[in-house]
Amino acid sequence: MGGRIVVFGATGYTGRLVAERLAGAGERPVLAGRSPERLQALAADLGGLETAHGDVLRTNSVFSLVEEGDVLVTTVGPFLKWGEPAVRAAITARAAYIDSTGEPAFIRRVFENHGPVGAQAGVPLLTAMGYDFVPGALAGALALEEAGEAAVRVDVGYYALGMTAASGSAGTRASMVGATLNDAFAYRDGKLRTVRSAERVRSFMVKDKERAAVSVGGAEHLGLPASYPRLREVNVYIGWFSGLARPMQASALVGSLATRVPGVREALEFAGEKLVSLADGPEAGTTGEGMSWIAAQAYDAGGEPLAEVHLSGANWYAFTADFIAWAARAAAGGRVKGAGALGPVEAFGLEELERGCALAGLSRADG
Repeated sequence: MGGRIVVFGATGYTGRLVAERLAGAGERPVLAGRSPERLQALAADLGGLETAHGDVLRTNSVFSLVEEGDVLVTTVGPFLKWGEPAVRAAITARAAYIDSTGEPAFIRRVFENHGPVGAQAGVPLLTAMGYDFVPGALAGALALEEAGEAAVRVDVGYYALGMTAASGSAGTRASMVGATLNDAFAYRDGKLRTVRSAERVRSFMVKDKERAAVSVGGAEHLGLPASYPRLREVNVYIGWFSGLARPMQASALVGSLATRVPGVREALEFAGEKLVSLADGPEAGTTGEGMSWIAAQAYDAGGEPLAEVHLSGANWYAFTADFIAWAARAAAGGRVKGAGALGPVEAFGLEELERGCALAGLSRADG
């Protein structure tokens, strides 16, 4: 059969949004997850879609979700805990793979561990295809194009204007716990290096105001150098809670020291996930208000700024759902370039990526 789009985790917050976008675009995605009752209810709401059982604790059930020529979209996280079965299932079946992760350690695992296997199998692996970290790849690439061959460094900053403690879904909050406790990485001196989370703090001018952000390991560290081999340094920053940048940096330093003690990382992760699960999140099927803002600056070897690009637009969850749905349709239509782990610029080309982001509600900011 083949050619289907399978949404694994369809009854979760992000999975439901993606399924709704696909159905709204006229697609008939297969809805996959653990709960038959919740799947059937969602399938009925979306016009009588096909459902399938998939549970990461039963690996065979995940492998049975896809076959050659399919597109597997997974939103099942935290990905460091639960992401392996889906990516391995896609490679084994020779199905295109797309995920919504924003977890640096998992992104690196997809590129370094699964990427070579996927390339050999002819399977495109598109990790981190949501707000983390597609917009930064686009903004960074546009800045590099404007700057020209002299640009060897690019800095990207992410902002979620209007974000509150209740704006994050349960899955996002759980993923953030793991990301905070694990080492990050950065592309420096032409190599990918392991670094501490929130190692650096810098500010970007966003809506006429300097806003601080902390460094993170983003997919841009892996994807942009593949598209722009002249790059020597890539920096990615998140300024979701700009006023807390310095305290977050200090907390990350303390945490990195504490987690060197055997058992501490696991205990903190367990406690953190339990704590964040108590907080309210956005209602299923809604994305709330708020504005996404991404800044990118390209520099020459001497640190002189050469070009700057800003993108703004849709709420971060709305963008994630719309862009993943667009990417899934592109993959199903054979419009992904290459195989193995691919950044969005490599996968779609810059012009098509800019078009896809615009369709998902994100474009250049005025001024």
